[in-house]
Amino acid sequence: MNLSNLKFDALHLAIFFLLTTLSLSSQNKNEIGCATETSQKTLEFYNSIRSELKISEKNFMSKSASSKEAHDIQFEEIPIKAHIIRNSNGNSGLSTEELHQSINNLNETFKEAFIQFKVNDDINYIDDDGFCHFNKSNEKELTAYNYAKGYLNIYFVENLENQAENSICGYANISESANLIFVKNSCVTNGSTLPHEIGHLLSLIHTHGPNDNQTTELVDGSNCDTDGDGICDTPADPKLSSENLDNFCNYVGTETDANGDKYQPDTRNIMSYAYKGCRTQFTSEQSARMYAFYQYIKNSFINPNEEDVSEETFASLKLYPNPVTGGLLSVYIPTAGTSVHYKISNLYGQLFSEGVLDNTKQIDVNNLSSGAYMLTLSNEKTKVVKKFIK
Repeated sequence: MNLSNLKFDALHLAIFFLLTTLSLSSQNKNEIGCATETSQKTLEFYNSIRSELKISEKNFMSKSASSKEAHDIQFEEIPIKAHIIRNSNGNSGLSTEELHQSINNLNETFKEAFIQFKVNDDINYIDDDGFCHFNKSNEKELTAYNYAKGYLNIYFVENLENQAENSICGYANISESANLIFVKNSCVTNGSTLPHEIGHLLSLIHTHGPNDNQTTELVDGSNCDTDGDGICDTPADPKLSSENLDNFCNYVGTETDANGDKYQPDTRNIMSYAYKGCRTQFTSEQSARMYAFYQYIKNSFINPNEEDVSEETFASLKLYPNPVTGGLLSVYIPTAGTSVHYKISNLYGQLFSEGVLDNTKQIDVNNLSSGAYMLTLSNEKTKVVKKFIK
């Protein structure tokens, strides 16, 4: 290779690094990335199911680590209803190409968590100038008439602000059964904003913890399951920002924890506050947590390939005793009418037994090992899924 070619390649390499540097350094300067709020009530709920989640997470990680047992884990599909906000004349708005690009990225990112996403073909276009510059305080006004029950509702807007009128990239409403996310159009295809917000929906907390104070998680990991994000394979994080990151995703901060140990956070973690271009991965325990938590909220979603069914027939359904004692699970259904079919599976979709409820309305579960199970009950028109503990 001659000298002129070497100079040419060096010039292009320098330009590449310069553009990368400018892109990363500009991302968090004037825009707040995430405005998701994790309330004390939400934290208390997470803590109330922690022990059961831990069991499910352990089983998930054991199975997913084995090429043979991983086949026992059922991929979960979350249906998405896309709401694209445009000008009143129908111009602007997120393109369908950008939408599907973002979904393809989601499916790749969540593959290790055995979770996939599918967009409903009937996109809801909201042509209203009043919502193009969207403030978080206007959420109820918009969603009152633009919300699809049984779906993860994602709203794509040209401009997005929090209540303080600061520009934000996105946020998730993680209150009970809300199932909605708002994302700024310019942040949709950056590869990390949408996975970050869905991570919140599936119970993940920022790696620096649920608030803006310096984390109380210790670098040595001794309180990793209770402090910070409550997950042990995400290192203690002092809250990443342009103040402690260089332009190549390296942590350059000097903060120390209560023991005087210097932080060594994961700048690639999707749930961190690192530059959006740095965030590329969930950890194994984060994936396990999301899958386990989805089992708690999956009844609020429908399968887009199935007819949406009502639970009215089983409105007064009760399972007892729960947890099961004595080996028999009783099912109380006062208005079921026709015969009721049942299936028992674990949290990964693996089927253990099925049949038709007899007159005693009791199911023998003596053959099941201790753990959490899903009971699916159905007749000609209705299906409902309930969880029980053996």
